[in-house]
Amino acid sequence: MKRVLKAGTEPEALTDYKDRFAAAPRAPTWGEFKKTPAKREVQKQLLVDQRGLCAYCENALIPPDQSVEHFISRHTDHSRELDWTNLLLCCAGGERPLPEDIEDRDVRHDPHGSRTCGHAKLRCGDTILSPLSIPHTPRLFRFKSETGEIEPDVVECERAGIQTELAYETIRVLGLRTKRLNDARLVLITELTEELGKDGQTGPFTLDREREMAGMYLPQAGSLPAFFTTVRFTLGAGAEVHLAAIGFQG
Repeated sequence: MKRVLKAGTEPEALTDYKDRFAAAPRAPTWGEFKKTPAKREVQKQLLVDQRGLCAYCENALIPPDQSVEHFISRHTDHSRELDWTNLLLCCAGGERPLPEDIEDRDVRHDPHGSRTCGHAKLRCGDTILSPLSIPHTPRLFRFKSETGEIEPDVVECERAGIQTELAYETIRVLGLRTKRLNDARLVLITELTEELGKDGQTGPFTLDREREMAGMYLPQAGSLPAFFTTVRFTLGAGAEVHLAAIGFQG
């Protein structure tokens, strides 16, 4: 999970929709709003704000595998159903079978695996970290090079004033250690490590080499690579230097 830096103002289509019902005896619901063309404008802005990634697992979002998520559940607080600051875009949590022409469909859907992200969190009353409020730096999570498993970075969590227990709970509630995600991150870690050592070096890698690769993988603007925090962790100190240099905020 990385910080999500949302646009300062909500999409005009959402504002117009709410204004039309300002004098109504009750506020419109998300279920009513999502049937309108304005929902597409909200999704477009969320996709831009999140730089193309699921707000929770960080896989790249594609139209067949995405849905709007309410960080504070609609069932918990009806007043925030159309609150722009409460809306995120996430993957379908492994629930949707996908067409065979989607290359990474096995990463996105496992009929026998646990649900993840917003679909795992649905109606969950447990407190977890919000991608809307976590810091952009330091990086709060690390990954096991042998398995691709995500875990809190204890040192960095302490530096950021984040309780490690809360980071662990976030991983558990969102199902971020499910096998399909671990496997995808492991492949990425292996590929990046091999590329870092393409000249025969087995590590530790030089700061210059890490920073060079960070410049290739982590752009200043536009979409970020799938599993951004895994890339950031694998590219080490070089990634941190690069992100600071480009003014990374989320």
